[in-house]
Amino acid sequence: MRNALLFLFTSFLAAPSLAAEVYPIKPVRVIVAFAPGGGTDFTARLISTQLSEQTGKPFIVENRTGASGTIGYGLVAKATPDGYTLVMMDLSMVIVPNLYKSLPFDVARDYTPITQIVGAPNVLLVSPKVSAATLKEFIALAHANPGKLNYGSAGAGSAIHLTSELFNRSAKVNVTHVPYKGGGEAMTALLGSHVDMVLTTVPSSLASVSSGKLRALAVTTSGKRSPVMPDVPSMSEAGVPGMTVYSWYGFGGPAGLPKDVVARLHAETVKALAVPSLRERYLVQGSEPVGSGPEAFSKLVRDELRRWAGVVKTAGITPE
Repeated sequence: MRNALLFLFTSFLAAPSLAAEVYPIKPVRVIVAFAPGGGTDFTARLISTQLSEQTGKPFIVENRTGASGTIGYGLVAKATPDGYTLVMMDLSMVIVPNLYKSLPFDVARDYTPITQIVGAPNVLLVSPKVSAATLKEFIALAHANPGKLNYGSAGAGSAIHLTSELFNRSAKVNVTHVPYKGGGEAMTALLGSHVDMVLTTVPSSLASVSSGKLRALAVTTSGKRSPVMPDVPSMSEAGVPGMTVYSWYGFGGPAGLPKDVVARLHAETVKALAVPSLRERYLVQGSEPVGSGPEAFSKLVRDELRRWAGVVKTAGITPE
């Protein structure tokens, strides 16, 4: 009897200690390397709110902006790998290493990819003054007027710039680059017919397309159509293969993140993405929930690093 009571007493004492070790036991910082309001920030805040509810611990989004995202990325690369400092990995994170020779981090070495949260395809938009009603007609117009049509971007080396140069290469056309100070300025220029084309994310273009102010010619999906733009063909449908491009967003942490922490974060993210209200908020913005595993997300990061290195080299792109 005495031994049984002793066992119960020691088990009771041990229980809180074991429970306290279940990750997370304190607030988690989610570093966003860009200003509030963009796709990276929107994705981070939605998922972080849900994860806070699920785990009972705050997932706090911190915007650490500057230097094309490298300040925020560099902060996480130097953080303690304990799961309490995460980063929203995105397309720009695999672009900047191909543009700058000296960076305070190495994407392939200094991070632990955890899970892709969502992916948002791009859409090729044209201004009202462009006569082309289809992508085939736009390409024919570009072939007939080499260098005379132009496209707006968020600046030299931006995702819009690189994606547009990939289109030039894939469609064998020469549409001229006009850089702006941000994606918003490029869209304003397109709405005012100051440029002919912008290749940007579906979420950022929904309102202008729905209102009829801009014409959507194709989405950068691999055969399927975007649920929020069902009448717009994919690039492959429209005759331009090799133009599958997504703006993707996912959780990452510093290199050396413990496997149990990675597994817990992945599992909780998958659980969050299954919540109907959260899925719907992503879907109505044109973002498709993913929830991939660490291996698949790591492969995506490696593949994207190589892909955009090729685009930068072929197009001779240099940052401003």
